[in-house]
Amino acid sequence: MDSPAPTRGTLRTGARVRAITLLVAAAALGHPAIAQAHEGWGIVQDASGRLYVADIPANVVWRLSRGGRFEPVLRDIHTHALVVGADGRVYGTHTVGDARSVWALDATGRMAAVLSPSTTLPLDLQRFVLDAAGGIISGTPYQWSIPAERRTLYFVRRRADGAVDTLAGGQLGHADGVGTAARLRNVVGMAWDAAGRLVFSDGTLIRRWSDSGGVVTLAGPLGSERWGQGLMGVSVAPDSSIIVANFAERLVQRIRGARVDTLTRSGWFWSPTGVLAAPEGTYVLEHPRAPLGILGDLRVGPYLRLRLVTPDGRSTILARRSGERTSGTLASFLGLCCLGWVVRRATRERRSAGAPDAQPLVARQPA
Repeated sequence: MDSPAPTRGTLRTGARVRAITLLVAAAALGHPAIAQAHEGWGIVQDASGRLYVADIPANVVWRLSRGGRFEPVLRDIHTHALVVGADGRVYGTHTVGDARSVWALDATGRMAAVLSPSTTLPLDLQRFVLDAAGGIISGTPYQWSIPAERRTLYFVRRRADGAVDTLAGGQLGHADGVGTAARLRNVVGMAWDAAGRLVFSDGTLIRRWSDSGGVVTLAGPLGSERWGQGLMGVSVAPDSSIIVANFAERLVQRIRGARVDTLTRSGWFWSPTGVLAAPEGTYVLEHPRAPLGILGDLRVGPYLRLRLVTPDGRSTILARRSGERTSGTLASFLGLCCLGWVVRRATRERRSAGAPDAQPLVARQPA
């Protein structure tokens, strides 16, 4: 049987849906934070077992309470990554314009400045770790004003005494090697393994750097990049396997030597950004998958979730956050829907009242 022809109302509804979709896409392309899927991947556990996560859309560092709720420990803090230092403190960064700084949070919740805000630091501090001596390893600042073919990316270490060393890198690209023979392209997550080597995600690759061996590629490509992102946070498990948040593919993967397994999938709405391997399982920090990350920037709907995946494969949602505009936006949406229904019903009744009486159908007599 042929499908019925679309009514004028159906066509109008389809046009509205397409228009809204185009507007959202245009907003995502025109808003730098949205176009880059501006999420954080920082998730750490302090010596007492308390969990901390970075929230970029709200610029808050949350701590998971004993009751399973996010409680704010720092507000107005813009940090993508979090690390725990040898002294047990939680370290993060803050960026305001071109000024970048580093701070530390002790067990009592007191914040102390480690590096004062500066516009001349040779570190971008979006991706960073601390070495055993208190040095800060990070990528060099982004170079948006330089054409892509001329941009460079280096690993740089700022020692505790202020001296700066260049560890690896050069022109953007992917190449293994020692020192400036290595090429880096899109470094995000960084973590130390048990041997003191730096494991990091680079686009869709998992790579490793050490003083003696330089940069080597361990695994990948693991899928493909979407919306400018591929792999994000990484963590090294107690058994030396590498856990990685594959944001583009919406799954968490485990790398053991040459073998790559899927540890968990996030579904159609959520994607993993940060991971933390612990004896009790793997903690997964999630945000809406691109381009739905616009919801977090607009402060509408659920935009941050924390899960625990136990060694037997069970997944438990520990906490989630929704934007503060969620209730108001939902109420406005429902109000508009009700208003539209009332107007449409009134229009139908008015048209029915003005129409001529229907005439009965009379059977046609044969000639």
